[in-house]
Amino acid sequence: MPDVRILVVEDEPLIRLILAEELTEAGFDVCLAASGDEVTALLASGESTFSLLITDIHMPGQHDGVAVARLMRRQDPLLPVLYTSGRPDIFSQIGPPGANDAFLAKPFLPSELVRVARRLLHQNGASDEER
Repeated sequence: MPDVRILVVEDEPLIRLILAEELTEAGFDVCLAASGDEVTALLASGESTFSLLITDIHMPGQHDGVAVARLMRRQDPLLPVLYTSGRPDIFSQIGPPGANDAFLAKPFLPSELVRVARRLLHQNGASDEER
């Protein structure tokens, strides 16, 4: 089985770094993007095999986190998505999470993010043995 790869999309450099370190220490292969526009370029280059998307909802550029999830799910409709936001009220505007979705309000503990990521991956059939 292929490695579990997580795409983290976060426009705040320090938060992006902390999340990358925590996920890497937990044993995941992590790819980083600073914006939805960066993800668009990544997908256009053919880089699209991910086991989980973790994305901030509010980001600069043409693509926010919801648009990024839609783009990614065009290639993998069952891709689990973990949305984060400093504005928890936005979650109610997006609607209830689907079976492969989760929301985390900022600030959150990096360990909480890892716990939710593992839950989503497990639900989607990716186990620790695949890492």
